[in-house]
Amino acid sequence: MVSLENKFKIKLSTKAKFAIGGIGFNLSAGMFAAWLMNFYIKVIRLNPMLWGLAWILYIVWNAINDPLIGYFGDRTRTKLGRRIPWLMVATPAISIAYLLLFFPPNLDPALMSSQWIYFFWLLFTLLFYDTFYTIIGIMQQALVTELSILSEERAHTGFFWAIGTLLGQVITFVLPFFLIINEEPYSQNLQIFQFLVIIFTIIGLICLAVMSFWIKEKKEFMYSETEKIKFFESIKYTLKKRGFIIYTIFTFMVVYVSSAIYSQVSFFVQDVLNVSGDNILSSLPIFVFILASLIGYPIGMLFNKKYGGKKAIIYLSFVPIGGLILLTFISDFIASNILLFLIGIGYAGVMLLVPILIMDLIDEDELETNLRREGAYFGSTSLFTKPAQSIAAAFAGLILVLTGYNQEGVIQTEFAKFGIKLNIGLIPAIFWIIGIIVLLKFPIDGSTKEYKEMKKRLELLHDKKLEYYLNQSSEK
Repeated sequence: MVSLENKFKIKLSTKAKFAIGGIGFNLSAGMFAAWLMNFYIKVIRLNPMLWGLAWILYIVWNAINDPLIGYFGDRTRTKLGRRIPWLMVATPAISIAYLLLFFPPNLDPALMSSQWIYFFWLLFTLLFYDTFYTIIGIMQQALVTELSILSEERAHTGFFWAIGTLLGQVITFVLPFFLIINEEPYSQNLQIFQFLVIIFTIIGLICLAVMSFWIKEKKEFMYSETEKIKFFESIKYTLKKRGFIIYTIFTFMVVYVSSAIYSQVSFFVQDVLNVSGDNILSSLPIFVFILASLIGYPIGMLFNKKYGGKKAIIYLSFVPIGGLILLTFISDFIASNILLFLIGIGYAGVMLLVPILIMDLIDEDELETNLRREGAYFGSTSLFTKPAQSIAAAFAGLILVLTGYNQEGVIQTEFAKFGIKLNIGLIPAIFWIIGIIVLLKFPIDGSTKEYKEMKKRLELLHDKKLEYYLNQSSEK
């Protein structure tokens, strides 16, 4: 008899393809998270209030496209599977959208008409980019969830994806620091940004294609599930689950923290620590954070195996929360890097394990409905959590305005520097604390006997679905 561990083990070659796909995904997503605000406010010189307004309006599109993409992904029926066709379409499309984001028309930012043109360019390219970013994000997570029911195996596959995205982050976060000239006028960096985006787009397209065109998904979930649930019925059923509501609130807080930290890193290095691009130390904070992630990922997997996802996330959160609070009141270069190292360890471990929680909810849902509804769950979650990106961006822009940030200069007042530190430190810490308090009520505990029994029942259900699929295939 094949053991549960062997039956649901994901091939190493498949995990490697996820890692390569992660590199490609983050060659655009990393630049988007870390440098888009820097590009539009300091290079293009878009008014921070218009920057914030674009992100607030963008929430409306997020409320529409995420659950729809997830729902239609669940209903897709093709010979290639449910998820792969979506990835095949999204791979070239996100590359085009990525280019458009960083190639606005060349206008005089001093003119109000130019400001509004930049505003609408940002808004519509955001909508275009986010559509295909959402497709890749939802379908990738759905694939991992379908390929195995084991928490450890999912975490290990997530580790490969995380390593790939981490490498993409290293490239997109660090390389610009070496090339960007942190001197007036900062707008001289326009061609540097655009050159990097072209290179990242080409490499990213190739890497994403490896994942999108060469990973195979399980067909039995598609052909054995003849019953289809309607869109609003699916959303309504999902929202009724207490565990989903708790998970969604927690994830909203985590997404805010992630967006706030990544968008403010370049501001923190350039404007608070006053390290210029021609100084090798300009990339040290990023390297420190990345190094911490390499340590944090295996720690996260170890904690998950010992305590289960929920408890592991709670335990891993204490140090980074304290580090974020302290970062708000420190401007010393060495102390800041030590804090970033400690924050990075806990942050990486938590981010690796967060998807495990919703994957367990999906497993529980399948036992109740006999349907695999990864798309509905991931899409519905994004409906409520991705607006955290917009709120973080809008809030950051507002604080920059209120603290008197100087878009045209490289020397900032102490008050403006404190605003940046609030954006990257204290405010994310408050959001993280709220998230952990909510997470205490999450109903699924991976360390319990009931959890293991749930996985055994799921194994039997999947065996039945596989048998049905094989019988159907032999009759054709």
